[in-house]
Amino acid sequence: MHNNFAKDYKFVLGQSLPETALANNTDYPASGSYIDVSGYEWVNVIIHLGTLANTPAFTMKQTDGTAGSTLDTISTTACVKTVAATDDGQVINFYIQTCKLAADHHFLTCRVTGAGSTADYADILYLLGGARHQPVTQTSTVLPSGNTFSFAG
Repeated sequence: MHNNFAKDYKFVLGQSLPETALANNTDYPASGSYIDVSGYEWVNVIIHLGTLANTPAFTMKQTDGTAGSTLDTISTTACVKTVAATDDGQVINFYIQTCKLAADHHFLTCRVTGAGSTADYADILYLLGGARHQPVTQTSTVLPSGNTFSFAG
């Protein structure tokens, strides 16, 4: 078995640029851009921590719409991680089965709390897998066709 990430997983960015400092009490992505996971069986949220000066917490949230809806925590044990200021360079991975989300809650975001206004950095990437229709359609601004390469027999 093999995985061709570009065909098997949809890439969705939590924020535009990883070099932009995280803002306290902010959702990644923001309201209006929450990620629709209804066409997928699971989601891996990969958070690559950059330079940290504080102890931010990353909490996965679910909701029933892309904007203006109440955000609910998915699990206080499996979908929340507070990091230390010394965790620079580490990776956090949240694995979420979409069938376990609350009824009609198929939009996701990651709430960041405890971050300093200009001192904490991370890259938040969503990999949506188990697509009900393959190959998945990538957003060309996130994964342009000229950025996908294969070396296979």
